Amino acid sequence: MLKRNKLALSISAAMLSGGLVAPLAQAQSGENLEEVTVTGIRGSLQDALSTKRDSHAIVDAISAEDIGKFPDKNVAESLQRVPGVTIQRQFDEGAAVSIRGAGNDLTLTTLNGQNVASTGWFVLEPAKRSFNYELLPSELVGDIKVYKSAQADLAEGGVGGTVEINTRKPLDLDSMTLHGSLEGSYQSDSNEVDPQASGLASWKNDSETFGVLVSAVSQERSLQRQGNEAFWEWGAGPVAFEQERKRSAVTATFQYQPNDRLDIVFNAIDMKMEADNTNYALWLTQGNCGWCADENGDPITVDPEDKINGTTARGPIAVAYYQARPREATMSSDVYDLSVDYSGDGYILSFQAGRTTSSGGTDFEMVLDDGSGGTPVDGTYDFFGRQSWDLGSFDMSSYDPGSLAMGTGANYNATPKTDDETYFQSDLEFDVEFGAINAIKAGLKWSDHNTSSRKYTYLLSSSFDPVIPTAEVLDGTIDAGSYEIPKIDADAAKDWARSATIGKEEDLGSYSEVDETNSAVYVMATFGSDNVRGNFGVRYVTTDASSTYYLQDADGNYLQEDIDGDYSEFLPSFNLAMDLSDDVILRTSAARVMARPQYVDMYVNPQVSGADDDLADNQFWVIGNVDLDPFIANQFDIGLEWYFTEGSLLSGAIFYKDVRNFVTYTNTDATAAEIPFAGVLRPKEEAAGWTVQVKDNNNDATIQGFELSYQQDFGNGFGTILNYTNTDTETNPDTYTDGRTVLSDSSEHVYNLMGYYENDLFSVRLAYNWRSEYMIRETGSYGNRLHDDFGTLDLSALWQVTDNIDVKLNATNLLEEDATQYGNNAEITPGSGFTSGFPLYEYEYARRIDLGISARF
Repeated sequence: MLKRNKLALSISAAMLSGGLVAPLAQAQSGENLEEVTVTGIRGSLQDALSTKRDSHAIVDAISAEDIGKFPDKNVAESLQRVPGVTIQRQFDEGAAVSIRGAGNDLTLTTLNGQNVASTGWFVLEPAKRSFNYELLPSELVGDIKVYKSAQADLAEGGVGGTVEINTRKPLDLDSMTLHGSLEGSYQSDSNEVDPQASGLASWKNDSETFGVLVSAVSQERSLQRQGNEAFWEWGAGPVAFEQERKRSAVTATFQYQPNDRLDIVFNAIDMKMEADNTNYALWLTQGNCGWCADENGDPITVDPEDKINGTTARGPIAVAYYQARPREATMSSDVYDLSVDYSGDGYILSFQAGRTTSSGGTDFEMVLDDGSGGTPVDGTYDFFGRQSWDLGSFDMSSYDPGSLAMGTGANYNATPKTDDETYFQSDLEFDVEFGAINAIKAGLKWSDHNTSSRKYTYLLSSSFDPVIPTAEVLDGTIDAGSYEIPKIDADAAKDWARSATIGKEEDLGSYSEVDETNSAVYVMATFGSDNVRGNFGVRYVTTDASSTYYLQDADGNYLQEDIDGDYSEFLPSFNLAMDLSDDVILRTSAARVMARPQYVDMYVNPQVSGADDDLADNQFWVIGNVDLDPFIANQFDIGLEWYFTEGSLLSGAIFYKDVRNFVTYTNTDATAAEIPFAGVLRPKEEAAGWTVQVKDNNNDATIQGFELSYQQDFGNGFGTILNYTNTDTETNPDTYTDGRTVLSDSSEHVYNLMGYYENDLFSVRLAYNWRSEYMIRETGSYGNRLHDDFGTLDLSALWQVTDNIDVKLNATNLLEEDATQYGNNAEITPGSGFTSGFPLYEYEYARRIDLGISARF
């Protein structure tokens, strides 16, 4: 099927203007036909729609028709407008992508067809295969394809789907293409304006056989998150998160194309982020907790009317307790990739090889606790509906505990992470004439992957006094939701700790490393005749993995252990597109797909959470399994697409997935003496003991639903996109520790509403994205909880001042939508904030406004 191009667009434009006959006559007489190139919003949407229409698989696309005009500043936030796609936010910015209810852990993201090594910066972020979209500036992206069905030549790893991100090439651009932009970004929580600059230069020689493209992006952002958190039944309170984020990316692309047959491209990409941050909290502890006693030592009786599903939710406050956690964090990813394509007579031979590395994690973390041990507060709390307090005469903003006590040992630490992969891929596609089969493609891919997570404890001088007067570190106040609480000078606190730091030692009990070798071979046939086209094939995948960790012997010495695991899978796939008419396409697909287990689940050494903190009974000893089986899904899709006018679409699709091998936990209780924990337990924690969780494959799940989409270019500058996705997921009650049968990160209802207007000088787009409630599940103290429904209204506008200069305005979360998360255990859980309906976490998300100017030549 011929790809829609500039000629087609020029004919459409001529038809709209009533001048069809003359241009056609000119074309037939051999005269040059003037091209009318549609750019901007309409051009990007039409290009994306052409990609979808001409594909053999079930694909949606996002196109940046013009340099620097990607729809959103964050790539993930653009993807959330694709039917069936949702995003999970990290500190009010899109960080991970889910497709059709399968969860972000089951989405594969590639850059130019390959994996990108990725490590998180946040101290509690586990080692996963998910791509961290916070690291990728949208300025580097040319186009994105979202594959919702599988085909044999696509890399395995996406049960929900595959996101393929492609960067630009110099020979695709005019010689001496220059683009630059300067922006200021305002965020309503920090009330600061942060700078961003980007630039791109592309050159090619006169013969258009060699080109070089370089680009760079630099961004600063003063980020805050404000709200309330509850760690019940110990306490709750207003919290604030503050981060000074510095992000940069530099790319260089070299392309050599000496003739029409050979194309050689080398990409080098360096992406970095500094993410120094501080958590603040003013905890208000519970005066009528289930484990509290009155002045006579008798248990406190709580009126059932003051409980939510067995958990006390109303009563007196005991004390105010201040806490701050300054951290220094980084994240970086590098990519070096070489691809070679050769087109012979009736065949195409391709090679691709490269290496990608990443380092990240928290380089420095300390905790400062209330030196008073807690100041009594004559007040009450009421958590029916949302968290609220009546504090009487207590003033949070002026609270001064007098001193702060620094946590030592495991609380003064660094947790660096690494991730790297070396890969090679070769593909051969050749033309054949086997009936309807017109091409056969075969290939192989090999990769060697290593990921590690470590922990170091900083050592302090024996003469160091870990208590510091607040007069030396307090620095005004910081907004924390509806309150203001004390703020510290984080740099002063870190300098104070560093002045007494004499070294560091590794906690080998926290050492985690996985080596993984993956191999794949495939063969795929492409067919087409009259009104039918598609492909079918099979991919064979093998994985060999080993996990390295350390265990203590009876003498307290650490001994290295290595455990191996392996598996192999056949992954058949079939895609068919049938032209029922010139404008109507029926699509169907069937495939067996897989996604590898997360690295954090493959780390065999025990992962510890909840030790030496403020809760007495949240100690988890989690044992991984390197021999986990991959997630496997049999999936089926059928859809109908009607392209009723140029740039317009009405479509519907039904999908079904049967997913197997979910990672579950077997829970047992253990005493402190039974667990070889080398760290510190507080007396109440030691008395409570441990919850031991062992990981294994167990349960299955089903995902089914449908998508509806409407897109129209009205031809007068106006256009709209509307889409809706309904997803129903179901698994066994024992798949997750909360007992709920819905999959993580899956919303039943998701819809997008977008309208735009564009002329030669102005363009404006208004988009609203909404999703219904969904489960977030994490190991450790934050646990499993229900995120309330969430919607965000975004605006983008552009004024084309001249042919070369634009002024841009982008606004994200105009309505400043809040995020609320509730306990949601299926069974009533007395005395726990994870019981159903209990308000655990409430965060205020900020409005972001970006105003800038860009120039292109």
